Amino acid sequence: MTRLAPLSLLLLGTACATASREPASVAEAYAKALEENRLSDAYRLTTGGPEGEGAFLDEYSDAAARRERAAAVRSGTGVLEARAPSVTLARQGEDWRVVESRPADVPRAALKKFLDEVESRDWKGAWGLLASPLRARYTPERLREDFEREPLAKERLRRARLALNTHVRVAAGEALFPLGGERAVRLVLEDGEYRVAAIE
Repeated sequence: MTRLAPLSLLLLGTACATASREPASVAEAYAKALEENRLSDAYRLTTGGPEGEGAFLDEYSDAAARRERAAAVRSGTGVLEARAPSVTLARQGEDWRVVESRPADVPRAALKKFLDEVESRDWKGAWGLLASPLRARYTPERLREDFEREPLAKERLRRARLALNTHVRVAAGEALFPLGGERAVRLVLEDGEYRVAAIE
């Protein structure tokens, strides 16, 4: 019986080692699944999209779209980051390193990303950066329509862009970018990520 113990420990150790995959291997598995037209496998490696699996399958039913996305995913693996409210890790070569940053840097980066997505008209990307109450009210298409119809949208985006250079008030679960008066851009912390809750 004791002879089997080392083997069982080895098997247990192997199972533990493969249960959790590091980000680059997940990205590679996703790219490979796309290339091989294993779309259900690829979708299982995502967190799900705003329009569900059906839309994902439609989007990548085209071989050229799959190849393009797989190439884009692979090109990003060298600069992957892992984030939590109190720490960010960045990949350098084959190693992961802690990024020393100030508390305000993380919500500032989240707001900048949202503004960049809106300005590049990537409505799906922008929708994904909204706080959950806003994501529940909007779809990417409705977000686009609101931004295009709202006469003050451009001015609000301009003010929010300027707010990136101002002092950020970071409190428990929230970051405020003051815009003057009572107005502010407000981000909230959800599942370890800052998301846009209001641009006043």
